[in-house]
Amino acid sequence: MTQEEAEKAAGRLIKEANRKSDVERRAHEREKHEAVCDAAARRTARSSILATILEELKTKFDDAIAEIQSELDEKLDELYASVTEPEDPSDPGPGIDTGEAPYEVDYSLPMRERYIAVRDYYLGYEDEEEALSDLLQDEIAEDCLGAYYSYVQQLLMTMV
Repeated sequence: MTQEEAEKAAGRLIKEANRKSDVERRAHEREKHEAVCDAAARRTARSSILATILEELKTKFDDAIAEIQSELDEKLDELYASVTEPEDPSDPGPGIDTGEAPYEVDYSLPMRERYIAVRDYYLGYEDEEEALSDLLQDEIAEDCLGAYYSYVQQLLMTMV
């Protein structure tokens, strides 16, 4: 599979994950609205019962989104494994100090392992928006990953 074909396939996978996330988000909002309306009708809107129900709905939603993300990660991993790697990108670009990277930067590793190292680092952030912002400023990741940088960027954009 060529790099261009892989990018198109990754785009389709990401669009599908976004669609699934949107469906889950709408279902979550509907369930939350129904719970609040029921609590208001029963005059329990300010009780711990509603808070518990909302917490359970949030947990259910978070679990569904995590499952969608996990599926997307697995599919992207399979896709990246099938891509023919470009010519030897074994040297950092000019002026790139890889010692500043908070993740392992080893240009002798296969591209798939470099991608996983960078992806896992940014997925470890608590705040997805901050992770995306930091990635967009990360010249080391861009140099280390080359064309694969956009895959990490798209992945984080699906989470924001």
